[in-house]
Amino acid sequence: MPLLYTRKSPVMGIWKSTETWQNMLESFPNKEIYSHDVHKIQSDKRKQEWLAIRLLLKHLSGSEIPISYHENGAPFLHGYPYHISISHTVDYAAMILSKNPYPGIDIEYRSERAWKLRNKYMGEKEQEMFASLYNDQQTDDNKRFRHAELATVCWCAKETAYKALRKTEVDFIEHLHVLPFTLSEKGSFPLKETKTSKQEIFNIHYRITEDFIITWKE
Repeated sequence: MPLLYTRKSPVMGIWKSTETWQNMLESFPNKEIYSHDVHKIQSDKRKQEWLAIRLLLKHLSGSEIPISYHENGAPFLHGYPYHISISHTVDYAAMILSKNPYPGIDIEYRSERAWKLRNKYMGEKEQEMFASLYNDQQTDDNKRFRHAELATVCWCAKETAYKALRKTEVDFIEHLHVLPFTLSEKGSFPLKETKTSKQEIFNIHYRITEDFIITWKE
């Protein structure tokens, strides 16, 4: 079933794309509304992602609500009492609907990519957390596996915070700071932003699954 996961508080869902975009389009009772826009998208993958987000919104909200976009690219729902944040990765789309004005969500397929690129988005203080992940009894493969998990959680968290901030020119090392936490299969941790004068601390929730890692801010 494409609808993989839902949560009521906050309203959140994950959609697994197992169908072609043509079949996904047929799933809408009023497919004519979406047909014009989806045919303007050149890539089949992007068409699938575009439709998956709208199918997920339909399931979470119970109705077909058009998604609009601010000039900075952030999505919003005109005339609907919830604020929206969306994300997609290989075969998955994720969405959060919140009554708080600045939610954020990010989903990433599991890989070592975030670990390999860690110096581009993690500061030295944040990278100190990697040392606490393993002991001398663990194999190199297990260490690399755990490093990739933590790196991906931190990457997703900063993407989530970036979406919640709704600001331009955000530097992931200079402006977004994951504070120390102990990694587990699911939980939450603080992230401090220093881009604005408020210097807010966001509570970032996360969940690690066999196929993907997801983070969100309500």
